[in-house]
Amino acid sequence: MGQAKVNIDWNSVKKQTLWSYEDLIGKLQSVLAYNFVQEHYNHTMKQAQDYAESIRRGYLQDRGDMTVYIDSIAAHFGDLETRWIGTYSDLVHSVATRPDCVAFLQKTDFDFEPLIQIFNYLLRWVLPFKAPLREFVDIDRQEGVELLEKLKKQGIRSNLDLLEVGRTEAGRIQLASMTEVPVARILTLVYQVDISRLAYVRGKTVKHLCGGGYDTLEKIANADFAVMEEQMGAYYRTLGKTLADFKAVIPLSWMIGGAKILPRVITA
Repeated sequence: MGQAKVNIDWNSVKKQTLWSYEDLIGKLQSVLAYNFVQEHYNHTMKQAQDYAESIRRGYLQDRGDMTVYIDSIAAHFGDLETRWIGTYSDLVHSVATRPDCVAFLQKTDFDFEPLIQIFNYLLRWVLPFKAPLREFVDIDRQEGVELLEKLKKQGIRSNLDLLEVGRTEAGRIQLASMTEVPVARILTLVYQVDISRLAYVRGKTVKHLCGGGYDTLEKIANADFAVMEEQMGAYYRTLGKTLADFKAVIPLSWMIGGAKILPRVITA
């Protein structure tokens, strides 16, 4: 590999991803620091190609314009594999700073634009997105406020914080002991934040899914589309809305397909 001069438009990063380069790397590092993410998500470049195919087949059901985008990302992972890049963590660590990034591009003869496309894809489609825990709790009720405060005292402020601790039975029991919150209540919340691992799904969508009876990832993965559409439609009518309001944001079939491919991180 040569040491050719590389041209980098750092301002383009925010245009593509909404974040500066430093913020983008920081978000990736923050998510990849969780043990459960390392265990279930830190793919090698070969696994990354396979998972892109799973996204194409699961979320997209091999249909639509987005399949071309996913295929292009998979091709980028193939290029990185030929350059002996290990895992997502290895890649992010290699370009942690702007000088690191320049050195990486020079060493590997890889291009800046596909690198940023990969990072944006990881945050949007692959890695669980970190969100404040308050998105998943009814903060209009005193019980919800108290629950958040108790969890916050244990350092649990986000959906990923709760999954890290509450994904195992031992962790839930310990958390219940430390917060005096019943294990069953903690498990219910763990299941809710687990749903937020679906790409583009945040707290508001999770609350609606739970309101419609789909309060675990397994229920979504095993759902019959027609039945789910009917049940969610009935739920939405109780809110004075229609299913079209929900489907316009994230299609139900898309979520069912995504739930089928997500790694399972919660143990009994």
